[in-house]
Amino acid sequence: MSVMEDTRDRIVASASAQIQRHGHIKTTVADVAKHCRMSPANIYRFFPTKAALIEAVSEIWLALAEDNARAIARQPSCASARVREFIVGVHEFNRDRYTRNGEVHETVVAATTERWPIVARHEKVLISIFASILEDGVRKGEFEIDDIEGTAAVMIAAMVKFHNPIMVAQYHGESLIEQANALADFMLKAIKKR
Repeated sequence: MSVMEDTRDRIVASASAQIQRHGHIKTTVADVAKHCRMSPANIYRFFPTKAALIEAVSEIWLALAEDNARAIARQPSCASARVREFIVGVHEFNRDRYTRNGEVHETVVAATTERWPIVARHEKVLISIFASILEDGVRKGEFEIDDIEGTAAVMIAAMVKFHNPIMVAQYHGESLIEQANALADFMLKAIKKR
């Protein structure tokens, strides 16, 4: 890792800690710079605006959710089990992540409601990961799907209650696993090979 990459990573890690403690609105570039023992001007060499820095932090948080989804998709179980686990597992991860720390939740809600570019990218990544499960199911004869990408996109949209930070928080950390399993049953009936 180069010195520039290391410095950038230190800045993002510091900003992440500050945002988790104080929220993205109250966190300042000066706070991050002080924590990193550098000048605010040096922070701006890496991030042109405070918004760009906050977006970089949010991107890392969303990447954690993506890593969780990838781990589910790579499990050795049958595709049907992974479809169910994806819906339930993504819900559990997001419920724990977004209800445990209000500052993280507030930041991700801002990213979602303001439609930051990272949110659209994140949605595409989730669709791609879910499509890989569906594709495996088709290849192994479990599922019958003509348009895998389109089906994955529709199914991810149907899961919004279980992964969207705004909707997850509306249930105050309540587990929606029963509902997630019911959605999985419905989806699996629609795509199972007959």
